[in-house]
Amino acid sequence: MPASVLMLLTLLVLVLALFALLALGVVALARGATTQSEQQKRVAKEALEKLQQLAGSVAMEMGEHSLEVEQIASALQTEPENGEVLSAVARLMQVNQRMQEQLVSAKEKLHTQARQIESHAFEARTDALTQVANRRALDDAIARRIEEQQRCGATCCVLLLDVDHFKKFNDSYGHQAGDEVLRQVARALRQHANDDDLVARYGGEEFAIVFTAIMPSSRAAAERARAAIGAAKVRFEGRDLRVTASAGIAELQPGEDQATLLKRVDAALYASKKGGRNCLHWNDGYKNHLWKLDQKTAAKTSGQDDLSALIGMDWATDADKLPEAVSSAAAVLVSSKSVFVDDMIRRLAQVKRDRTPLCLILVQLDGFAQGIQKHGDEAASLVLRIAAQILNANLRDMDHVSRLGSDTFALLLPAAGLEDGTRCAERIRLAAEQCHLPDSVQGFLLRLTIGVVETDTGDDMQLFLQRGRNALQVAIDRGQGIYAQDVSGTLAKTHLAAHG
Repeated sequence: MPASVLMLLTLLVLVLALFALLALGVVALARGATTQSEQQKRVAKEALEKLQQLAGSVAMEMGEHSLEVEQIASALQTEPENGEVLSAVARLMQVNQRMQEQLVSAKEKLHTQARQIESHAFEARTDALTQVANRRALDDAIARRIEEQQRCGATCCVLLLDVDHFKKFNDSYGHQAGDEVLRQVARALRQHANDDDLVARYGGEEFAIVFTAIMPSSRAAAERARAAIGAAKVRFEGRDLRVTASAGIAELQPGEDQATLLKRVDAALYASKKGGRNCLHWNDGYKNHLWKLDQKTAAKTSGQDDLSALIGMDWATDADKLPEAVSSAAAVLVSSKSVFVDDMIRRLAQVKRDRTPLCLILVQLDGFAQGIQKHGDEAASLVLRIAAQILNANLRDMDHVSRLGSDTFALLLPAAGLEDGTRCAERIRLAAEQCHLPDSVQGFLLRLTIGVVETDTGDDMQLFLQRGRNALQVAIDRGQGIYAQDVSGTLAKTHLAAHG
């Protein structure tokens, strides 16, 4: 088969793939219509329009290529001279080369748009505040479990949990404190759910978990999660706040529909509220029963869900050691640590489910502590703000940046591998080197040391962060500037250390 025909067939497959992805994006957009913000829907619509344009462009280029090949073939059928044959062959090679370049460009655009659609579809089923699944995703998960029970006898348990006296808490401490509590609750529930379980925000201060296990193990996990909420401290504006939660759980029974199951779960939750709150009741299909863990098991749960337990005590408090004037300089440009941690947990769950890559970049400002001592708080706050601006300028809309330590930023790059993260790190470091600081902070160096890692099989959040810290520490120790650590070695590029 001639190369040109193979090229045309390849392009045809590409166009079909484009339209298939386009249809997938439309479905995702439609399903998320009730939960997406207007901005999310607008961005998703723009991505779909770009796919349409790309499909049309490829179709047009394929038609032009076909026409040129036909013209060349027609010219060769008239018994041309040798020189004309060579000219026709050369022209055919140029046409195929141009088509190949257009094909490569189209594939790159296709991959970019496909990743954006995937990200938008995922976000359409995620609660924006707590980064757990939303009500639509919860309803779909329960419906799937009911279908699996009807098909093969599989079971599940559903938990409903309500934060006690949440309205009074909001009135006393404000809605921002209330939002931080809801994020903490979601974090505790995720920690006590398995990878196959679904954690969702049911609405307001109510949350749900769809457990894939039978009642005994699901009930124990539910109580550990509920008790952990009361044991954890919520750090807000220099104060340690606490809340408790009431919960109800029930196991799906044969032939039961979703409405009946949720009604039993809600009855168990009501029994916990009526019984004095801060407890768990389970429903056996007839009546509700109080459930408590033994004291030894409950003691193991105490305090383990604090933010410091997730990211390390030093990083949980390090940034707070800076004077408020310095610490707040970059606060408006980056996410808080708790929001960043929630997003990382959500993205890691997506990695396990969809096998999409995820990259972590840790950026340290070299000599920052010495700079504060030498040039003062005002200069330090300005440098911190400039650094945050440089980071944001080199990131995509879907990327996430936060400040974990007094001199360390963390960047999360969804759908990006190690090479993507390395290129981003190189852009950031080059931008910092070329940045001309204002006269008021002359002498305060803006040098960055960067560690880059990609998720590996079995990574949880703590392990992922630790590998990032290891890569950053190697870069610091070797004075390499950037160190990208692969799970099978080290990616060697400019400014990167070779790993033996």
